[in-house]
Amino acid sequence: MGGSVRQIEVSVHIMQTHQDGQEDGEDLDLCPELQALPSQLQSEEESSDLIRPQKLLNPLIASKSHQELHKELRMTHKRGVSREGKTELQRVLEKRKWEQRMKVRRDQEEAKKNRSPLHQELLKRHQRLDKVEREKGQQQEEPEFLRVKERLRRTTTLDAGENEV
Repeated sequence: MGGSVRQIEVSVHIMQTHQDGQEDGEDLDLCPELQALPSQLQSEEESSDLIRPQKLLNPLIASKSHQELHKELRMTHKRGVSREGKTELQRVLEKRKWEQRMKVRRDQEEAKKNRSPLHQELLKRHQRLDKVEREKGQQQEEPEFLRVKERLRRTTTLDAGENEV
């Protein structure tokens, strides 16, 4: 680029010398660049008519969404990781999970409030039956001699109670 500026300056100097009438040829002998100048100017003019190749754009980088994402990433990197040590994405995901849990909890509470009395009684009966079944399961886990001993105690207390009456 610097050479073409020099060539333009030289061509301007030649034009001025032609206009002044100083065409004695001494300037051409002193500077060989001036002799090659007309051919170079002509080749530059011809090359300006040609289509010059341009660097192709990367469609991914040129897309608007990619530019916005890159901008956001630069901003978050500039701010750094939050004080909690979690990235913005982790905080957003935790917030969503928390909101979902709260929604489920609210729905359960609302379902409890809207139950009919019949439904409530059925639930109570079901809970009592579960409790009885658990107690039976615990009793079966005890050794047999403990169960026999317990029955004997009951019968002796019942017999003693009948004798008193």
